[in-house]
Formats: sequence, structure tokens, C-alpha cells
Amino acid sequence: MLAALVMMLLVSDVQATTIEAHTYEHKDPHTGQLLTCTRCPPGTHMSAHCTPTRDTVCTPCPEEHFTQYWNFIPKCLYCSVFCVENQHVKEECTPKNNRVCECNDGYYRHADFCIQHSECPSGHGVQKKGTVHSDTKCAKCPQGTFSGVTSSSEPCINHTDCASADHFVVLNGTNWHDNICSTCQELNSDGGLSLLKDFLPRFFAHQKMRLSKLKKIVRHLFQRRERQSIHSSKKNLLLNFISEWIKDASIDQLKKLPMLLKSKDMHHPAKKLSKIFKKLDISKCDINNPQ
Repeated sequence: MLAALVMMLLVSDVQATTIEAHTYEHKDPHTGQLLTCTRCPPGTHMSAHCTPTRDTVCTPCPEEHFTQYWNFIPKCLYCSVFCVENQHVKEECTPKNNRVCECNDGYYRHADFCIQHSECPSGHGVQKKGTVHSDTKCAKCPQGTFSGVTSSSEPCINHTDCASADHFVVLNGTNWHDNICSTCQELNSDGGLSLLKDFLPRFFAHQKMRLSKLKKIVRHLFQRRERQSIHSSKKNLLLNFISEWIKDASIDQLKKLPMLLKSKDMHHPAKKLSKIFKKLDISKCDINNPQ
């Protein structure tokens, strides 16, 4: 332990003076003469001090050892860095440098650990992508833009201009969903069923619902599904169950969702969904709105 400390001090001495200082002073033990010796170059270490008749003897570092600077340490330093979970070798150990590790893609270094980049939730976009040295920076989508995904790479995007496609806005976009565009012909053809089937999975994914309440909804929708499968499910799987149900549901079944949410003590999302259903009412397609 003491020897390692001495070696580190000697290396620190090299860095504290100047990288270009290629000599050091050594007192000859036989004559007492103060000698100016040549330091050993990177990749080698000092195996014998200089004498009045001979310069410093330098020896190459053995495998898995290194010296990075001009030095006069008696042993090379051990390549003590090892890449761990979520890291890869950026530079392998050589006689002139220790091993260098770097975080894998999608991770950044924090306090000697590689941590996965944060994901921006729906309604927020990536303002600055994460690097190997910094985390993702998220920002709430400004008016006129949205992000409907949870992502560590996707920015906010502009709402669709419905008029440019000869459609009208059925439901104005928010920071987490796009403008919903349609025509009266499309709405009258299926009563808005296709719009709801596209919109509702994103609605449920955006709501901040406790896992226990999501499970109650899924149990109600899938009464014959094995309860153990639902009990052990994570949020993403529960949302997939709901999306699966929505895909096969009728318009009447979908319109009962606010009542279902309310019955499970989820009053806030129930109220929001009721308002959305009113805005999606196809009665707006009358003679005064012939799109």
C-alpha cells in the first residue's frame, strides 16, 4: 500500500511540474554526488537510477501495466480500470495508458455509473439529446406542437394543418396529441369509431393513473382473462390490454368508458373523456358544415 502511494506521488510530481521535464535529481548513494538523471519515457519505468558513468536504466512495462508520463517510478502502474455494466471499452490497456471505458449508447456517466438516458413523457419533447456525458433535456411542448410518445430522442412536432388536406378540426390538438382531422363523410360513415380507436389508446397512455386502478379497468374489460396475468402486469402491458380491447370494441362500448372510469373512482380522466366525446359528436356535420 505504501509502495503504491509512493508511486502515485512520483507520478503526481511529474504532472505538477511539467510534462516536458524529462530529468530528475538523484543523490548517488556511493559518492553523495547530486546527479541529474533522465526520466523514463511513457510505456517504461525506471529499473536503475543513473550513476556518474551511466544514464537511467528504463524497462518496458509488462502486460496489463502502463506509465502515461515521463517518470522515475520503480514499477509500472497496473491497468486497474475495468468496464462494468452498461459500459464498453473505448481504449484498451496499453503500455502508455490505462484502460478507458465509455457508456453504451442510450446511457450517460454519473458518479462512476452509466445511467440510462431519461425519457421525456408525452406532452414533452427532447430539447437536447443525451450524450455519454449528459442526460436528456426535456421541455414541455409549446402551443401549436405536441409529442404523443414517451421517448429519449423525439422532439415536439407541429400540429397537423387540417385545412391543407380539405379536412376540418374535429378536436383541437394539445401538447400531447395532434389535431384530429376529418370530414363529415368520414364521420358519418362510422360514427367517429375509427377516430376514437386511434385516439383512445393515446388518451389512456397519457393519463397519470395508478397501477392498481389500471388493473381494475382491465379486469372489468377482460372478465374472463386469468386474474394472475393481470395481477402481475406492468403499466405498459396493462395499456396494451386496453388498446387490444379498444381495437375490437363497438362505438356504444367506447362511449361507456367515461362511466366505467367514474365507477372505478377515476373522476378526473372520466370528466376529460366525456368532454372529448362531446367534441367528437358528429351532429356538427349538418347542412351548414358540408365537409
